[in-house]
Amino acid sequence: MQGIIWGAVGVIILIVSAVMLKGLLYLKKHGVTALAEVIEVKEIVRGRRKQVAGYTHKMRYEADGKTVEADDRAGYNQPFTVGSKQVIVYDPKKPERFEYEDALKKNITLFAVMIGVTVCFSAYWIAKGTGIL
Repeated sequence: MQGIIWGAVGVIILIVSAVMLKGLLYLKKHGVTALAEVIEVKEIVRGRRKQVAGYTHKMRYEADGKTVEADDRAGYNQPFTVGSKQVIVYDPKKPERFEYEDALKKNITLFAVMIGVTVCFSAYWIAKGTGIL
């Protein structure tokens, strides 16, 4: 029974990874590349001691002739400098949704590897839980 539970956990992680990978691949194929300016840096503060856990950035860029200001969705250990330029890839249907170009490539690789690992993990635990192993 424990093996089936662990296998189910692996399947859930597999599904989430597949959905994330699908979104990233869509962005890579259909996304529009733009040069964005960092206009604000915010600290991500966590814990009772209010320690800085990372930084998020508000970016300004042009999308279909309109100026868009949007926050990135990931935290970074080092802040970008206000006024610096970053290459982003944004969704033409939802221009506020973007990924940094460098991070997009890395995240596609990360989620592809995660899918492979969770397939092996789930298969092992389901096989063990059903008595095949």
